[in-house]
Amino acid sequence: MTEAPSKPFVLLTQNDCPNCERLKMMLAKPLKGEFDGQIMTVHRQNDADEFAALTAAHFIQTTPALLHLPSGKVLLQTSGLGEVQRFLRG
Repeated sequence: MTEAPSKPFVLLTQNDCPNCERLKMMLAKPLKGEFDGQIMTVHRQNDADEFAALTAAHFIQTTPALLHLPSGKVLLQTSGLGEVQRFLRG
């Protein structure tokens, strides 16, 4: 059984992306992993086909990006804790 369908959010990330690392650290430290069970990570180099399909379908051209699958909403401004929390809490 795969976990993906039960996770409404996708974190799009890639290698050599300082902002990606910062967002991952924010999710782990200040947010204490609160949303870990809701976020599936799709890595550009490790999950190339899925990454390409999601970025094309949602017109995403930058990382990191948070995508809410049920609504199609995308959060590209992930530098602020408040914005990330509001997006993940809906």
